[in-house]
Amino acid sequence: MSKSLLPITALGWLLLAVSGALQAGDKTFTNPQPVHIHGLPMGHGGTPISTEEPFISRDGRFLFFNTNKLENHKDLHYAERISGRWHYRGEIGDGINTAKEVEGNPTMDADYNFLYIDSSTEPMARWSRFNPNTGKLGVVRHLTGIPKRVIKPFKSFKGNIGVEVSPDGDTLYFSRATWKMFFFKLGPFEDSDIYFCKRRGNQYVYNEAEAKRIMRNINTPDMEYAAGISADGLEIFFTRLVIKEQKKDWFHSKIMRATRSNTHEPFGPPQPIDAIGSNAFVEGPALGPDGKELYYHKQESEKFRLYKVSRAQ
Repeated sequence: MSKSLLPITALGWLLLAVSGALQAGDKTFTNPQPVHIHGLPMGHGGTPISTEEPFISRDGRFLFFNTNKLENHKDLHYAERISGRWHYRGEIGDGINTAKEVEGNPTMDADYNFLYIDSSTEPMARWSRFNPNTGKLGVVRHLTGIPKRVIKPFKSFKGNIGVEVSPDGDTLYFSRATWKMFFFKLGPFEDSDIYFCKRRGNQYVYNEAEAKRIMRNINTPDMEYAAGISADGLEIFFTRLVIKEQKKDWFHSKIMRATRSNTHEPFGPPQPIDAIGSNAFVEGPALGPDGKELYYHKQESEKFRLYKVSRAQ
């Protein structure tokens, strides 16, 4: 009798089941499509500016994003939805973007409180209030409540590389990353985890033990970052990058999804979203306000372009 026809033992069935579970992906979303923004200006290399780290306003009216390191180390821009199409409106202004620092990873609550990463500050993040009529921010302040950057010369640099705020503004998620340092120069990433803090009065308070409890199934020794949260707080999306799998000139990553039944319990084990795949460098998931579309960016040559997948019916 051929070995391929031998009956599978109980142990064999178990191993197959475990293998299938490990390889199973999330099929909640499907049909990846490019997101077109009409009127994008030209950027590096004579092609339209890079579109990265998307965020859709809670009313669905605005699409925020940033450019890449080839275009002023990343700057903040936005588009407006008109008759179902995104139209470029310009940079977030005035005086927000700089040529030498990173301004990126925008997010906003339902009251137009606007948060973003700014590499020039100790917490590496700022907040202000977005004016939907002018596209400008009000008084800009340092974002307090999240851990500040920590520099250990010749060893490591810890800092924040992503922020996400819940629609009610009560929960602030942030990505805490570590880089190697060569003398006083940043080296490659070592790891990144996602945590959160809660609003108490007029400020955010970080409870490390509680954040680790809620995120215990999310964070691993690899890189988890760029969180996106659903309006009810029961779904979380994020980027996972397995550092040891990366090749010298090629990075690939996954967009992960995890759920929970209430906001007091930890998120369950995450799964990669099958429709997005794992053969390209993808990052920055952001769920639309109705929960039906998930936006992200994908590397195409030197730049990133926005894509979206739709929730399966």
